[in-house]
Amino acid sequence: MVELYLNAKLHSCITEDAYRSVLTLKDLDDQDLKLRSDLLKQVDNGSIRLT
Repeated sequence: MVELYLNAKLHSCITEDAYRSVLTLKDLDDQDLKLRSDLLKQVDNGSIRLT
C-alpha cells in the first residue's frame, strides 16, 4: 500500500486497475487505512488522476 501510494503521489496518477485493487484491500492496519483514505480523497478531488 505504501509503495502504491507513493507512486501515485509522485506521478499524480494511478491506473484504474491499481485503484480498484486499493478499493478491495482487506485487513489493513491503521497506517494503510489512512493512506487508502487519503488516496481515495485525492482521486475524488482530482489531485491524483486515474489513467
